[in-house]
Amino acid sequence: MSLYKWEGEQFRKLQQSSFDQERDFEDLLARDPTILLNNEELLIISRQSRTTRQPKYDLLALDSRGNCVVIELKKGKLPRKAIAQILEYAASVSRLSYTALDNLAREWFVSNGREYTSLLDIHSRLFEYEIGAIREAQFNRRQRLILISEGADKKALEVVEYLMSLGVDITYISYLSYGAQDEILITTETILGHNVISEKKRTVYTTGRRLTRDIFRDTLSKNDELRPVAEQFLQYLDDCGASIRNRVNWLRVTIGGKWWIDTYPSKRATHFRVNAHGDFTPEQIAECHANLPAVTLRKFGVSFNIMSQDNLKYAIELFEHTRNIILED
Repeated sequence: MSLYKWEGEQFRKLQQSSFDQERDFEDLLARDPTILLNNEELLIISRQSRTTRQPKYDLLALDSRGNCVVIELKKGKLPRKAIAQILEYAASVSRLSYTALDNLAREWFVSNGREYTSLLDIHSRLFEYEIGAIREAQFNRRQRLILISEGADKKALEVVEYLMSLGVDITYISYLSYGAQDEILITTETILGHNVISEKKRTVYTTGRRLTRDIFRDTLSKNDELRPVAEQFLQYLDDCGASIRNRVNWLRVTIGGKWWIDTYPSKRATHFRVNAHGDFTPEQIAECHANLPAVTLRKFGVSFNIMSQDNLKYAIELFEHTRNIILED
């Protein structure tokens, strides 16, 4: 599959590239796994952790129903032995209790400098349901398997298709990466055995359905109290001279050509989520916790929700701090 980018007055064919190491792509998936299942939200709770008796899996996630999702990534074409590996991982994961999953999630969140309360709390906040709607006993009733590699091996795909016919919830995804200035472009193809590619499931992430300013507004217009807050937020970005770029699932905001803010609205219009990029002192982090809801420390900075005028007022003070640092560089 060829990928082109419009530059000036013509298309430029992008050169296919490759991640130097398997872990490089894994880093991106750990931050945003929505590329895997047609933008389905997943909650990463562990990475390359040893289960009781088995070797390391790459990533372990939970879906909206509390099912475990075992993710195995291979650089290059899919080796058939990878299928045996992921089945072993799934068998081991199937024995994990809610308490074991909670411990894995706690370790993962803490190791990434993120606030952690409990698995039920984190899961309910991400998937936006009231605590109690999913009970502890409902976690890990099923296991879903995802194999990812560059290119496809016909024999391996036949095995995947056979497993699917037996009722195993397994998905094989082939990806290609392309080099573009200041961007990583990924194309994915969901393959269902015999090297048959479903065209309707082929997605180019970064050129798929993107979040736009209008969609952002329309989503939050359901909330009469939040709508003017969102309008003021967008106006602030315009007044700053920021550039708003449409991305799959979020708006990316740059200032002075540098990454500044990401944002996206909640599906129920209860808030909009903001990722603020920058270096923050412990005192600033403590103030964030005191003034903003659902604060999470991230490698790039800090994430939080904006639900009210007071939230936005404090957030703008935070944005001004990082904006000034960026413009001074």
